[in-house]
Amino acid sequence: MKSQTINIWQTGIMLLLLLFANKILLLPSLMFKDTNVEGIFCYVILFALEILLVTLFIFLKRSYPDKSFSSLIEEKFGKITLKIIYFLFTLFFLFKIVLVYNVTYIFFKDLIYKENNVFLYLICFLPIVNYLAFIGLRVTGRTCQIFFPIILIILLFCVVVSFIGQRSIPLLYQSNFPKLLLATVKHLPAFGDSLFLFIFMDKINYKKGDGKKLFLFCGLAIGIVVAIAISFYLAYTYTSFMHPYAIFEILGNIKDYGGLGRIDVVSLILVMFLTYFQIGIYLLCFVQSFRIVLPKLNKIYALITFNFVFLVFVFLIIRNLERTILYAENILPYFSVISFVIVPVCVLIFLISHRRKVKNEET
Repeated sequence: MKSQTINIWQTGIMLLLLLFANKILLLPSLMFKDTNVEGIFCYVILFALEILLVTLFIFLKRSYPDKSFSSLIEEKFGKITLKIIYFLFTLFFLFKIVLVYNVTYIFFKDLIYKENNVFLYLICFLPIVNYLAFIGLRVTGRTCQIFFPIILIILLFCVVVSFIGQRSIPLLYQSNFPKLLLATVKHLPAFGDSLFLFIFMDKINYKKGDGKKLFLFCGLAIGIVVAIAISFYLAYTYTSFMHPYAIFEILGNIKDYGGLGRIDVVSLILVMFLTYFQIGIYLLCFVQSFRIVLPKLNKIYALITFNFVFLVFVFLIIRNLERTILYAENILPYFSVISFVIVPVCVLIFLISHRRKVKNEET
């Protein structure tokens, strides 16, 4: 069992990598289109929900240090509810993978390999992410830990460089609260990545004080994402909606006006690293959820199922940027109920039950 666990540093690194998923390419442009510069407030609201999920996980882990989330659901609600919830989890992570892959595929196709078709990207991505899911959580956590210093240096470089030569300041208060609320709901699918913590709750080695380390990684990721969004709005102000790939666009802007050469290539390397790890971790969560729904089948069947359904989505349903945005803004928000309603409600019930049990034992 110990060989399947990860320590809090590996957990924090994996959480940090996931918190960048779908947030530094299309999202800043889409938020500006909906709410102008007030899109920053959407980030703040949605990241507050993400921090709430992490906080609930920490309280739950302290109360049930050795139990899995699935065993708690089975104890309190029964096997049928367990199967339903974890089936929803499999859908949640499948749709997350499809969204990350399609955004990245369109990004690279538009900027680098315009003449190549989807097969090239599938050959590049699928074998690696399948291997990450097959080797298991601990090895994937160690791999993330090895590459983390490189990724962090690139991220910090992009943030620092993106503020070079910024002179324009867009006007605030160009939007209103209803628009802000609608945009927040539309872009919920880009968040909820902390659900990963609950999927592997029993496999995370947690000690006293580890909650601060999780918050440290979470805060670092949030700070970098918000900084990238702010620098993007400062660079393009009122034309931000015309530039779909934020991290690449801001470095491209510095390249054109700052005289720093082709530094926009750095963003391509960053997106490549992040995408591999994000899809790999999501696929681990998919496999884990699949095996709770169908415990008699091993991970091979889970991976075969994923690859078949994923290819159906890629070839038949989502094939261009417009469909990807439609998929993300009009369909996926309904599945955000899983991460921001179902899981928090379950956690609160578990925490209340544990508190009552402790009180009864004391009396």
